[in-house]
Amino acid sequence: MKRHYIFASHGSFAAGIRQSVELILGEQPHLHALCAYMDENDDLTRQVDSLLAAFTPQDELIVITDIFAGSVNNEFIRYLHRPNFHLLAGLNLPLVIEMLIAPPDEPAIRLINEALTNAREGIQYCNQTISSASCADKDF
Repeated sequence: MKRHYIFASHGSFAAGIRQSVELILGEQPHLHALCAYMDENDDLTRQVDSLLAAFTPQDELIVITDIFAGSVNNEFIRYLHRPNFHLLAGLNLPLVIEMLIAPPDEPAIRLINEALTNAREGIQYCNQTISSASCADKDF
């Protein structure tokens, strides 16, 4: 089973994340980006269907969209019944890098749960975090 990642977003955000990932980790041929609404004539349903038709049922797909319950996410929800299909919302660079640097044989559900936990911890209000750390240092 081959694992593929699909980044999907409103506008070019997905392509930007892919570009950033490849800047950090090098070329990633198993990454795919779907940028919705780049042209007013684009049909999102057709874009999603065409992209997913390129994969076999044996391929494992991890799709990460930008916004939960947004139009892009909703198009992929139609595929939740597909075997080996995992849909996440909240596309961000720490989440993606966490998944890509994990061992390739890591089971998808464990991989996803660990990456989500670590990505959440990486979201910080730096003013507060640094201030708290400085106060803690002064207590010693």
